[in-house]
Amino acid sequence: MKIRLAFLVVAISLFFIVNNTGMASAQTSSCQPLTVCVHPGDTLKYSITLNAINSTQIYQFSDMKDSSHIRVLEQNMANRNDIQYTNSTLNLKTGFLQNEQDSTKIKPFFEVLASPVAYNKSDTSITQKVTNFNGFKRTSLEIFHSSENTTSLMGYDIETGILLYGYSAAIVPVGGKPQMVDFANELDYTNMINSNSSSIQPSKNVISIPSWVKSTSKWWSQEQIQDSEFIKAIQYMISSGIMQIPHDSSLTVSTQPIPGWIKHGAGWWADGEISDDEFVKGIQWLISNGIIQV
Repeated sequence: MKIRLAFLVVAISLFFIVNNTGMASAQTSSCQPLTVCVHPGDTLKYSITLNAINSTQIYQFSDMKDSSHIRVLEQNMANRNDIQYTNSTLNLKTGFLQNEQDSTKIKPFFEVLASPVAYNKSDTSITQKVTNFNGFKRTSLEIFHSSENTTSLMGYDIETGILLYGYSAAIVPVGGKPQMVDFANELDYTNMINSNSSSIQPSKNVISIPSWVKSTSKWWSQEQIQDSEFIKAIQYMISSGIMQIPHDSSLTVSTQPIPGWIKHGAGWWADGEISDDEFVKGIQWLISNGIIQV
Protein backbone atom coordinates (compact mmCIF):
# COMPACT_ATOMS: atom_id res chain seq x y z
CA MET A 1 0.00 0.00 0.00
CA LYS A 2 2.82 2.43 0.84
CA ILE A 3 4.45 1.68 -2.51
CA ARG A 4 1.23 2.32 -4.44
CA LEU A 5 0.77 5.49 -2.45
CA ALA A 6 4.27 6.68 -3.39
CA PHE A 7 3.47 6.32 -7.07
CA LEU A 8 0.11 8.01 -6.60
CA VAL A 9 1.82 11.02 -5.01
CA VAL A 10 4.11 11.32 -8.04
CA ALA A 11 1.17 10.91 -10.41
CA ILE A 12 -0.79 13.64 -8.64
CA SER A 13 2.15 16.02 -8.86
CA LEU A 14 2.49 15.36 -12.59
CA PHE A 15 -1.28 15.75 -12.98
CA PHE A 16 -0.98 19.32 -11.73
CA ILE A 17 2.19 20.02 -13.75
CA VAL A 18 0.17 19.49 -16.93
CA ASN A 19 -3.19 20.87 -15.82
CA ASN A 20 -1.84 24.07 -14.32
CA THR A 21 -0.55 25.13 -17.74
CA GLY A 22 -4.16 25.59 -18.86
CA MET A 23 -6.33 23.38 -21.05
CA ALA A 24 -6.84 23.73 -24.78
CA SER A 25 -10.14 25.35 -25.70
CA ALA A 26 -10.98 22.95 -28.53
CA GLN A 27 -12.13 19.34 -28.17
CA THR A 28 -13.72 16.74 -30.38
CA SER A 29 -17.26 17.61 -31.42
CA SER A 30 -18.76 15.04 -29.00
CA CYS A 31 -17.07 16.56 -25.94
CA GLN A 32 -17.54 19.79 -24.07
CA PRO A 33 -14.58 22.19 -23.99
CA LEU A 34 -12.25 21.91 -20.96
CA THR A 35 -13.53 18.47 -19.93
CA VAL A 36 -12.30 14.90 -19.76
CA CYS A 37 -13.50 13.27 -22.98
CA VAL A 38 -14.95 9.85 -22.11
CA HIS A 39 -18.29 8.27 -23.00
CA PRO A 40 -20.48 5.41 -21.77
CA GLY A 41 -18.98 2.16 -23.04
CA ASP A 42 -15.37 3.39 -23.07
CA THR A 43 -12.80 1.09 -21.46
CA LEU A 44 -9.22 1.37 -20.23
CA LYS A 45 -7.15 -1.69 -19.29
CA TYR A 46 -3.72 -1.36 -17.65
CA SER A 47 -1.02 -3.86 -16.72
CA ILE A 48 0.47 -3.05 -13.33
CA THR A 49 3.88 -4.29 -12.22
CA LEU A 50 5.06 -3.70 -8.67
CA ASN A 51 8.52 -5.16 -7.97
CA ALA A 52 7.87 -8.02 -10.45
CA ILE A 53 4.37 -8.64 -9.04
CA ASN A 54 1.80 -8.32 -11.83
CA SER A 55 -1.83 -7.23 -11.67
CA THR A 56 -4.50 -5.72 -13.93
CA GLN A 57 -6.54 -2.56 -13.52
CA ILE A 58 -9.65 -1.95 -15.65
CA TYR A 59 -11.83 1.16 -15.86
CA GLN A 60 -15.26 0.78 -17.45
CA PHE A 61 -17.31 3.94 -18.03
CA SER A 62 -21.03 3.29 -17.72
CA ASP A 63 -23.95 5.74 -17.65
CA MET A 64 -23.97 9.52 -17.27
CA LYS A 65 -25.35 10.77 -13.94
CA ASP A 66 -25.73 14.19 -15.54
CA SER A 67 -23.98 16.21 -18.26
CA SER A 68 -20.84 16.60 -16.13
CA HIS A 69 -20.58 13.27 -14.27
CA ILE A 70 -20.11 9.69 -15.46
CA ARG A 71 -20.11 6.47 -13.46
CA VAL A 72 -16.92 4.40 -13.44
CA LEU A 73 -16.45 0.77 -12.43
CA GLU A 74 -12.85 0.08 -11.40
CA GLN A 75 -11.56 -3.50 -11.24
CA ASN A 76 -8.25 -4.36 -9.57
CA MET A 77 -7.28 -7.94 -10.30
CA ALA A 78 -4.18 -9.65 -8.90
CA ASN A 79 -5.50 -13.03 -10.08
CA ARG A 80 -8.85 -14.60 -10.87
CA ASN A 81 -9.53 -15.23 -7.19
CA ASP A 82 -8.57 -11.75 -6.01
CA ILE A 83 -10.69 -9.09 -7.71
CA GLN A 84 -11.64 -5.82 -6.05
CA TYR A 85 -14.44 -3.62 -7.43
CA THR A 86 -14.91 0.08 -6.79
CA ASN A 87 -17.81 2.20 -8.01
CA SER A 88 -16.98 5.86 -8.49
CA THR A 89 -18.19 8.99 -10.23
CA LEU A 90 -15.86 10.99 -12.46
CA ASN A 91 -16.35 14.75 -12.65
CA LEU A 92 -15.60 15.52 -16.32
CA LYS A 93 -15.01 19.21 -15.59
CA THR A 94 -12.57 18.86 -12.69
CA GLY A 95 -11.04 15.45 -13.51
CA PHE A 96 -11.59 14.16 -9.96
CA LEU A 97 -12.95 10.73 -9.04
CA GLN A 98 -15.33 10.33 -6.08
CA ASN A 99 -15.98 6.97 -4.41
CA GLU A 100 -19.72 6.25 -4.42
CA GLN A 101 -19.53 4.18 -1.21
CA ASP A 102 -17.56 6.85 0.66
CA SER A 103 -18.06 10.38 -0.69
CA THR A 104 -15.10 11.65 1.36
CA LYS A 105 -12.70 9.65 -0.84
CA ILE A 106 -11.85 11.96 -3.74
CA LYS A 107 -8.71 11.72 -5.89
CA PRO A 108 -7.44 13.00 -9.25
CA PHE A 109 -8.21 10.64 -12.12
CA PHE A 110 -4.76 10.78 -13.72
CA GLU A 111 -5.54 8.01 -16.28
CA VAL A 112 -7.34 10.56 -18.52
CA LEU A 113 -6.64 14.30 -18.59
CA ALA A 114 -8.77 16.95 -20.27
CA SER A 115 -7.99 16.78 -23.97
CA PRO A 116 -6.34 17.77 -26.16
CA VAL A 117 -3.73 18.30 -23.46
CA ALA A 118 -2.19 21.78 -23.21
CA TYR A 119 1.24 22.21 -21.67
CA ASN A 120 4.03 24.71 -21.18
CA LYS A 121 6.38 24.15 -24.12
CA SER A 122 9.22 25.86 -22.27
CA ASP A 123 9.06 23.27 -19.46
CA THR A 124 12.02 20.96 -20.10
CA SER A 125 10.43 18.19 -18.03
CA ILE A 126 7.72 17.80 -20.71
CA THR A 127 8.63 16.64 -24.22
CA GLN A 128 6.58 15.65 -27.26
CA LYS A 129 7.28 12.40 -29.14
CA VAL A 130 5.69 9.76 -31.36
CA THR A 131 4.58 6.63 -29.49
CA ASN A 132 3.33 3.32 -30.91
CA PHE A 133 0.16 1.97 -29.30
CA ASN A 134 -1.24 -1.30 -30.63
CA GLY A 135 0.01 -0.54 -34.15
CA PHE A 136 -1.13 3.10 -34.15
CA LYS A 137 1.32 6.01 -34.15
CA ARG A 138 0.28 8.52 -31.52
CA THR A 139 1.63 11.91 -30.53
CA SER A 140 2.37 11.79 -26.82
CA LEU A 141 3.73 13.97 -24.05
CA GLU A 142 6.44 12.53 -21.83
CA ILE A 143 6.59 14.03 -18.36
CA PHE A 144 9.74 13.46 -16.33
CA HIS A 145 9.89 14.03 -12.59
CA SER A 146 12.83 13.57 -10.26
CA SER A 147 13.35 14.23 -6.57
CA GLU A 148 15.74 13.02 -3.90
CA ASN A 149 13.96 9.68 -3.48
CA THR A 150 11.82 9.31 -6.59
CA THR A 151 12.22 9.23 -10.36
CA SER A 152 9.17 8.94 -12.58
CA LEU A 153 8.25 9.06 -16.27
CA MET A 154 4.70 9.26 -17.62
CA GLY A 155 3.41 9.37 -21.18
CA TYR A 156 0.05 10.88 -22.17
CA ASP A 157 -1.69 10.76 -25.54
CA ILE A 158 -1.93 14.45 -26.43
CA GLU A 159 -5.23 14.20 -28.35
CA THR A 160 -7.27 12.00 -25.99
CA GLY A 161 -5.47 12.75 -22.71
CA ILE A 162 -5.12 9.02 -22.01
CA LEU A 163 -2.23 7.78 -19.87
CA LEU A 164 -0.21 5.44 -22.12
CA TYR A 165 2.45 4.47 -19.59
CA GLY A 166 3.87 5.40 -16.23
CA TYR A 167 7.12 4.24 -14.64
CA SER A 168 8.45 5.06 -11.21
CA ALA A 169 11.44 4.08 -9.08
CA ALA A 170 11.31 5.21 -5.48
CA ILE A 171 12.93 4.67 -2.11
CA VAL A 172 10.19 4.10 0.47
CA PRO A 173 10.23 2.86 4.07
CA VAL A 174 9.24 -0.81 4.30
CA GLY A 175 9.33 -2.34 7.77
CA GLY A 176 11.28 0.64 9.06
CA LYS A 177 14.00 0.27 6.43
CA PRO A 178 14.42 2.11 3.10
CA GLN A 179 13.79 -0.07 0.08
CA MET A 180 13.97 0.60 -3.66
CA VAL A 181 10.72 -0.25 -5.43
CA ASP A 182 9.77 -0.19 -9.11
CA PHE A 183 6.27 0.54 -10.34
CA ALA A 184 5.04 0.30 -13.95
CA ASN A 185 1.61 1.13 -15.35
CA GLU A 186 1.10 0.36 -19.06
CA LEU A 187 -2.02 0.71 -21.19
CA ASP A 188 -2.95 -2.65 -22.72
CA TYR A 189 -6.28 -1.87 -24.33
CA THR A 190 -8.74 0.91 -24.96
CA ASN A 191 -11.49 1.41 -27.54
CA MET A 192 -10.77 5.15 -27.42
CA ILE A 193 -7.66 4.93 -29.64
CA ASN A 194 -8.25 3.35 -33.06
CA SER A 195 -6.19 5.40 -35.54
CA ASN A 196 -2.95 7.32 -35.96
CA SER A 197 -2.81 10.80 -34.45
CA SER A 198 -4.14 13.43 -36.85
CA SER A 199 -0.83 15.30 -36.58
CA ILE A 200 1.12 12.34 -37.98
CA GLN A 201 1.25 12.28 -41.78
CA PRO A 202 0.93 8.95 -43.64
CA SER A 203 4.23 7.45 -44.71
CA LYS A 204 5.25 8.12 -48.28
CA ASN A 205 5.51 5.21 -50.67
CA VAL A 206 8.88 3.52 -50.42
CA ILE A 207 10.99 3.97 -53.56
CA SER A 208 11.65 0.60 -55.22
CA ILE A 209 14.06 0.37 -58.17
CA PRO A 210 14.44 -2.75 -60.38
CA SER A 211 17.58 -4.84 -59.88
CA TRP A 212 18.81 -4.30 -63.48
CA VAL A 213 19.11 -0.57 -62.75
CA LYS A 214 21.42 -1.49 -59.88
CA SER A 215 23.53 -3.62 -62.20
CA THR A 216 23.76 -0.76 -64.70
CA SER A 217 24.74 1.65 -61.91
CA LYS A 218 27.41 -0.77 -60.69
CA TRP A 219 28.96 -1.09 -64.15
CA TRP A 220 28.81 2.68 -64.62
CA SER A 221 30.54 3.28 -61.29
CA GLN A 222 33.30 0.92 -62.43
CA GLU A 223 33.48 2.75 -65.82
CA GLN A 224 32.52 -0.42 -67.70
CA ILE A 225 29.77 1.42 -69.60
CA GLN A 226 29.37 4.98 -70.96
CA ASP A 227 27.41 7.79 -69.36
CA SER A 228 24.79 7.42 -72.11
CA GLU A 229 23.93 3.90 -70.91
CA PHE A 230 23.47 5.15 -67.40
CA ILE A 231 21.22 7.95 -68.73
CA LYS A 232 18.93 5.29 -70.24
CA ALA A 233 18.47 3.83 -66.75
CA ILE A 234 17.55 7.29 -65.44
CA GLN A 235 15.09 7.72 -68.31
CA TYR A 236 13.42 4.47 -67.26
CA MET A 237 13.07 5.67 -63.67
CA ILE A 238 11.48 8.92 -64.85
CA SER A 239 9.04 7.23 -67.23
CA SER A 240 8.08 4.77 -64.48
CA GLY A 241 7.37 7.56 -61.99
CA ILE A 242 10.24 6.65 -59.66
CA MET A 243 11.76 10.08 -60.28
CA GLN A 244 9.89 13.30 -61.02
CA ILE A 245 11.01 15.95 -63.56
CA PRO A 246 8.99 18.53 -65.57
CA HIS A 247 6.45 16.99 -67.96
CA ASP A 248 7.49 16.30 -71.58
CA SER A 249 11.18 16.81 -70.83
CA SER A 250 14.00 14.88 -72.44
CA LEU A 251 17.42 14.06 -71.06
CA THR A 252 20.81 14.96 -72.45
CA VAL A 253 24.27 14.97 -70.97
CA SER A 254 26.00 18.33 -70.71
CA THR A 255 29.70 18.91 -71.28
CA GLN A 256 30.21 19.11 -67.53
CA PRO A 257 31.77 15.97 -66.06
CA ILE A 258 29.67 13.97 -63.61
CA PRO A 259 31.22 14.35 -60.14
CA GLY A 260 33.13 11.35 -58.86
CA TRP A 261 31.02 11.17 -55.71
CA ILE A 262 27.93 10.44 -57.84
CA LYS A 263 29.67 7.42 -59.39
CA HIS A 264 30.88 6.28 -55.99
CA GLY A 265 27.33 6.69 -54.68
CA ALA A 266 25.97 4.58 -57.54
CA GLY A 267 28.42 1.84 -56.60
CA TRP A 268 27.53 2.03 -52.91
CA TRP A 269 23.83 1.87 -53.77
CA ALA A 270 24.37 -1.17 -56.01
CA ASP A 271 26.16 -2.85 -53.08
CA GLY A 272 23.32 -2.02 -50.69
CA GLU A 273 25.33 0.48 -48.64
CA ILE A 274 22.93 3.39 -49.21
CA SER A 275 19.14 3.46 -49.67
CA ASP A 276 17.13 3.83 -52.88
CA ASP A 277 15.97 7.23 -51.65
CA GLU A 278 19.53 8.46 -51.15
CA PHE A 279 20.52 7.26 -54.62
CA VAL A 280 17.57 9.02 -56.27
CA LYS A 281 18.45 12.24 -54.44
CA GLY A 282 21.91 12.09 -56.03
CA ILE A 283 20.41 11.79 -59.52
CA GLN A 284 17.99 14.62 -58.82
CA TRP A 285 21.01 16.73 -57.81
CA LEU A 286 22.57 16.09 -61.24
CA ILE A 287 19.40 17.34 -62.94
CA SER A 288 18.89 20.38 -60.70
CA ASN A 289 22.51 21.45 -61.23
CA GLY A 290 22.35 21.13 -65.03
CA ILE A 291 24.90 18.34 -65.30
CA ILE A 292 22.15 16.23 -66.80
CA GLN A 293 20.00 18.72 -68.68
CA VAL A 294 16.26 18.44 -69.00
